[in-house]
Amino acid sequence: MFRLLPQRTVVSACTSAVVGTALLIYCPFPPQDALLRVIAWHAPHVYDAVRWTRTALLFSTPYILMSLLWSILFIFHSTRRGQTTRSILPPYPPPATRDDLFVILGEVHHPRHVRRVEHPTWLTIPERGLYTGIVIIGAIGSGKTTACMYPIVDQLLGYRPADPDMRVSALILEVKGDFCGAVRDILRRHGREEDYVEIRLGGRYRYNPLYGQHQDAYALAFGINSLMLNLFGRGDEPFWAAAQTNLLKFIILLHQIADGYVTLWDVYASAIDPDRISRKLAEVEQHLRGREWLRIRPQDYVQVEELSNLTWSTDPTTGLLQTPRTAEADRAIATAKVAHHVHRDGPEDRALAIRREQYESVDRWFRHDWMRIEPKLRTSIVEGVSVFLSLFDDPTVRETFCPPRECYDPVANHDGRFGKPLPSFSDLIEAGSVCAVNFPMAQNPGLARAILTLTKMDYQKAVLSRIPRMAREPGRYWRQTALIGDECHAFITTGEDNPSGDEKFSALQRQARCISVLATQSLSSLRSVLPGETWRTWLQTMRNKVFLTLSDDYSARIASDLCGREDQLKPHYAVSESGQDAGVSMLTGVATAHRASVSASKSYHAQRDVVFEPKVFAELRNAQAIVLAYDGDNPWPAQRCYLKPHYLDPNVSYFDQVSEGGLA
Repeated sequence: MFRLLPQRTVVSACTSAVVGTALLIYCPFPPQDALLRVIAWHAPHVYDAVRWTRTALLFSTPYILMSLLWSILFIFHSTRRGQTTRSILPPYPPPATRDDLFVILGEVHHPRHVRRVEHPTWLTIPERGLYTGIVIIGAIGSGKTTACMYPIVDQLLGYRPADPDMRVSALILEVKGDFCGAVRDILRRHGREEDYVEIRLGGRYRYNPLYGQHQDAYALAFGINSLMLNLFGRGDEPFWAAAQTNLLKFIILLHQIADGYVTLWDVYASAIDPDRISRKLAEVEQHLRGREWLRIRPQDYVQVEELSNLTWSTDPTTGLLQTPRTAEADRAIATAKVAHHVHRDGPEDRALAIRREQYESVDRWFRHDWMRIEPKLRTSIVEGVSVFLSLFDDPTVRETFCPPRECYDPVANHDGRFGKPLPSFSDLIEAGSVCAVNFPMAQNPGLARAILTLTKMDYQKAVLSRIPRMAREPGRYWRQTALIGDECHAFITTGEDNPSGDEKFSALQRQARCISVLATQSLSSLRSVLPGETWRTWLQTMRNKVFLTLSDDYSARIASDLCGREDQLKPHYAVSESGQDAGVSMLTGVATAHRASVSASKSYHAQRDVVFEPKVFAELRNAQAIVLAYDGDNPWPAQRCYLKPHYLDPNVSYFDQVSEGGLA
């Protein structure tokens, strides 16, 4: 019966038609009545009016009675419905059964008000929208991790778990200390435990942030200096940043020439010890120039006394005097200004020629630039670098993040005595691995932030390197990869006018099929760690924004502004009182009138106002959120969303979970 309420007018009309017809058949108009016959004889028009009125009442009276009955039922049903109706959610699709990659954030009832509807929908972000990033902003205890991070990670890592070629790879950045364990449980539940790779102090893996293919010395130096600027702030004088970058670049380049390998500890040891650089230069010079000879004529040797300090021998073929080419020999020949030529014992390949040119570049910098700087100024530059690099002078840290070169040699490290080297992030991504950096801030806040940031930058470099490869192989399936981090204000960096920074990566990650899922406590947290207004630049690159409870006025105000404004009708009430023959009472001193009237009026006017007031964000309950979503093609308006904590059944409505005590 209650299902007929929306069509109650039609039902009432049909019922009155049936009842009226039955009454008309079984109780017809009595034309033989004596009184009616008299009326018909003297006033035919009155007789017709009485007859048609009776006929109309046979149909209208049942209609009025049915309408009254349906109105009573409607009132009763509305009261009962508001108290007992349960929302019917669409079935929640398990991640492993989905044909396409998408993320369900939660259920949507009324988009503006806390009001349940009978048939809510899912707030779903499709794959194209995921590539534009998801940022989750909520105060402590608002449910960022349990209601957002865990369910999203479960849906991403649970996509196609049985297909090795389509599994989603990821980098997990741990800050609090419990997130990596939850990720491992999620992988175990989906049968992907073998994909888990963990970097931590004392673990089995060794990770050198400066090791990898195509690691340019300037790019590495620039990345380290950018990290230092984000950690310690940027000064007003650009000289210091440029000088520190230059120092780091040439030290890294020198070790790459000498050993083909460099660690952060090597950079630190060379930066604070100029003699170490001199010895490294001499070592490289001996290696590169051991096959080169400087040759002069014997008569020139006799005329210049300074040349006797070098070691000379006679070439049996030409009869010329020759000495091994060294920096000292080059300077002596140049000072004597004698004719000479360089002879090599064999043909020189291109790689050796490049190494020689790189060595000469480092030697010029060291002798004609670095050593000519005033010692006090040089000490200041070194101190600016060592304050960061000294973090890696700890033996435990050095063991994990500054492994020896033999660690990457499969022959020397066949028994794993130097630890297991971490594969490159390019290989981890394409293998579908989930790499977790388990370095809680409680261990060492400064070192944790440095390691998390360096790892993130290495991962971002590997992700962006996929773009040209994807262009060369358009027919190949390229798996999705995800950058996932809770409390992202601990490792986020921005580049401002520099070519590095998370905002620049976020602008390009879509083309590389990368999904960023980052959470932070507030916008104020971002402001406190990022220079100037660069947090705005990063925030605008994250198209999907999930706002949970916000406890500071600045974040609530910015969130309200981001949700936009719209024209709204605002009611205006006016009450007026008037009286005739008004006077002042001698007893009370109040104006009175013998005849008075009171009038009230209500009017509406259009006003452009925010969709959600700032106080709304401060009053959100746990597992409630206001979401600005983007599907990859079109932005969606701000709307309320009720999240699904990982420990509750997603097929049960939020309002039912609250009433049953599942949500506090």
